[in-house]
Amino acid sequence: MVFAVILALVLNSWRESSALNANLQKVKESIFQEVKSNDALLRKSLDYRKELLQKLYSNQNLLLAVASADLDFDVNDNTKLANFFKRSLIFGQKEYRENIMVMQEDDSRVLIFGESVFDLKLEQDTLKLMGVGNIQLKLPNINNRSWDLAQATGTVVRMNVTLVEKLGVVNSLIETYLKTSESAVEMVYNGKQKGLISVLEDLKSLEEKIIEANASLLEELQ
Repeated sequence: MVFAVILALVLNSWRESSALNANLQKVKESIFQEVKSNDALLRKSLDYRKELLQKLYSNQNLLLAVASADLDFDVNDNTKLANFFKRSLIFGQKEYRENIMVMQEDDSRVLIFGESVFDLKLEQDTLKLMGVGNIQLKLPNINNRSWDLAQATGTVVRMNVTLVEKLGVVNSLIETYLKTSESAVEMVYNGKQKGLISVLEDLKSLEEKIIEANASLLEELQ
């Protein structure tokens, strides 16, 4: 009788162990596929982020280009130019603004819109507005379910310490990235210019760190 009970306990423990091992392999495969997918999306996003930041650093981010011939006023008249922008909804605002000025020093002209400042250039009879604005974030749709899956299935206890540590690092970085992305979306939606470059730099830095952490995690999984 005692032997039968012991045997039943051993068999039950063996079944549970086998089930955990099977789940562990499934979870590790899920982690591998998720990391590979995220890595491809992040590398594409990083290339775009670098290109965008370079345009912003060099003040080559074009917001508006209009042929001077299409305007019914002299574009060299700063007062009329300011009035044109007061009656244009080019910044995504829902109503016209009066707090718009055009200021000039020598050959340099700027458009002041609230707290934001943009460069105005007249090149080959085309009026160009340059600066930080009309930003497309193009955020990657990355997933971060592997950590929760490992905990929910109990397989995290079967993983070696190094794998758990590396998975935890990736999970933490992605959570920070998603929160930073939310801040960037809010700034763009509200048309905030101040601080936007810093947030874009944070996104770029996090993308680089996640890519590096992903490489280390993939190495551990293989």
